[in-house]
Amino acid sequence: SQDKSITKPIVPIMELLSSMKTHSVPEDIDIKDTILNDDDIGDSCHEDFLHKAISSHLQTCGCSMVVGSNSDKVNKIVRTLCLFLTPAERKCSRLCKADSSFKYDTGLFVQGLLKDSMGSFVLPFRQVLYSPYPTTHIDVDINTVKQMPPCHEHTYNQRRYMRSELSALWKAASEEDIAPDTVIHTDEFFTPDLNIFQDVMHRDTLVKSFLDEVFMLKPGLNLRSTYLAQFLLILHRKALTLLKYIEDETQKGKKPFRSLRSLKTDLDLMVEGDLNIIMALAEKLRAGLHSFVFGKPFYTSVHERDVLMSF
Repeated sequence: SQDKSITKPIVPIMELLSSMKTHSVPEDIDIKDTILNDDDIGDSCHEDFLHKAISSHLQTCGCSMVVGSNSDKVNKIVRTLCLFLTPAERKCSRLCKADSSFKYDTGLFVQGLLKDSMGSFVLPFRQVLYSPYPTTHIDVDINTVKQMPPCHEHTYNQRRYMRSELSALWKAASEEDIAPDTVIHTDEFFTPDLNIFQDVMHRDTLVKSFLDEVFMLKPGLNLRSTYLAQFLLILHRKALTLLKYIEDETQKGKKPFRSLRSLKTDLDLMVEGDLNIIMALAEKLRAGLHSFVFGKPFYTSVHERDVLMSF
């Protein structure tokens, strides 16, 4: 029994490592293997779907799971999304395997997952919630894009779930009482919302204009790769500017951040989707940014709501 308890947690780690060895995304992706090389956006997927997928992918810090029945279709989208990641993040992403599906793994940036023969795919709620960043869920069979709430809400939900899980473990007589993948409802004030994926609420102009323009360039040459590099550079620069702006406004965090409205106006991020994309990039450069900017009012309002619910 002792041996079993030691090997149990090691098996999934070994499986993850071997899957990364055989199926990880290369640091350098050839644009020819992605949708961005097609003659026309309509060739490979409906324009709005591609726009939503890339936009949501950037809004959830470059974390996406791509689910579908056809491995080639899934992998083409995986490679396309990985174009918007750094080489290091690409190495932490995984293509799907043609003959059998990998399980969802916490902490990868982009991962391709195959549906079973019945056309369904079971999402492990706990693993998705424990991912460091929120995630985008893309289904290539029906062209849907769903996303988790932004970083500050994600962290908040994660902590609440962790607390209820700890209290359940604390009350359980033995470890055997709790199956590894059960969803825990112990805290009477807290029921985890199993429907953690929501529609992409906020449209952006950044990805929209990038896609409109990139498909005007001739495919097959280096033009589109150069244009993509330029686009990523602009996003990065905007994220750095946003960080500097908040640093100056708050005297490097000494004062609370007051005006999101003036930040949006001054940095030309009035469109909610654009703000979300730049905030998500900035979060990767400076962890905890969302909680700093949105934290207090968000925590208070959620807390007040919970207190009212308990009466």
